[in-house]
Amino acid sequence: MVVEGSESMESLSRRQLLGVLGASAAGLAGGGYWYVRGSDAVDCPEFLEPDREFRESTSEAWSEPIVDDGTVFVGGGAGIVRMSSGSRMFRLLALEPSGEPKWVARRELAGGIGRPRPTDDRVFVSTGANTLLAFDRETGGLEWEFDAGGNVEGHMGVVTLVHDDTVVASVNDPNHDELEGSNAVVGVSTNEGELQWTTELDASVSNGLALFEGTVVVATRAGTLVGVDPETGDRRWEGDLEGGVDWTGSPVSFAGSGWIPREDGTVVGFDPESGTIRDRLASDRGDDERENETDGFVRAMQGSDDALYVGNLDGRVTAYDADGSERWLYEGLERIAAMKTDGDAVSVLDQRGVYTELEPETGDVSRAFLLVDVRDDDRCGHFPSERRFGGFATIRHTLVVTGRVAFGAKTYRLPPPG
Repeated sequence: MVVEGSESMESLSRRQLLGVLGASAAGLAGGGYWYVRGSDAVDCPEFLEPDREFRESTSEAWSEPIVDDGTVFVGGGAGIVRMSSGSRMFRLLALEPSGEPKWVARRELAGGIGRPRPTDDRVFVSTGANTLLAFDRETGGLEWEFDAGGNVEGHMGVVTLVHDDTVVASVNDPNHDELEGSNAVVGVSTNEGELQWTTELDASVSNGLALFEGTVVVATRAGTLVGVDPETGDRRWEGDLEGGVDWTGSPVSFAGSGWIPREDGTVVGFDPESGTIRDRLASDRGDDERENETDGFVRAMQGSDDALYVGNLDGRVTAYDADGSERWLYEGLERIAAMKTDGDAVSVLDQRGVYTELEPETGDVSRAFLLVDVRDDDRCGHFPSERRFGGFATIRHTLVVTGRVAFGAKTYRLPPPG
């Protein structure tokens, strides 16, 4: 198969980089980041250098990587809702477990590609251009496009869901004969891309879509919680989270309840069958009172069979048991960027670029690695960017990491455990 647009690179180590720049340039190797000195200095873990890198034009904002049946899917420009100068070419990557591209789909859009939603036959993605796209899973060929209109002023949320023969996405400021109002959730047929139903909302949706046992749960930025029938679009229930939801807030399932963080740091547990609030877990901002912090400070949340893991901007990860009691607290050194759990480990990526694996029962660190960035090598020991990283996934000892601002998408080879 001929693969379009594959890119690879060899990274320089910090010593090699400084050798090229010269010793006098050592202070610039952090790319303008402030060094941490004295008692606040950080002991850097062993670092990994990337095997491969993909960049998304000048924006380099990528979706979190999604692993499905041995393939990693990554969307370019996630969260970019409009371009200041017309349209731009964005890409959807399908990567082998080695990090090699299986195929690269390209599409000129007025806004980026959201989190991919693969099925057996297709890969569905929402876009910042208010269009929903369906690609052939094996070849990357475009099969159909649903256009909600308002392609410059409007946009879709990052998340797309699939239930049976229906694709579900959120639209904002559409210009379509069958869509009224500024915000809605739509159901589109998986085979033809035809609009099946629409449900109006009181505010926009970004990551606030999830599927709970046959019900689409929608969390709007205003804090409204709506349960929608994915086959008809009928409202099954509506609830109030009693506070707004950050653009990253996404419902997760744990212990028979749905859970979502509010902007104020409270994690709300609700009944997925009625929307009734069942519980609240208060997340303390701690000493992370930073200027110009406008969005919620719970940055990552994962539910497993027996614990709920909450990662904050202050670097802490808290594990909660089913009764709401705290199992353990891991106090990291920098903002949590993303988090995953698979039963064997709770994997955490922070905004320094440190990847850490924690024991699920105790929170003890089993291993940690620093991820090297070829342009701004070795961020450990610096105050890092708030949004350097966007997500990660592991597959067969390959770590795929994506960034939001100036990192791109990179693959690393993790050494075997032990």
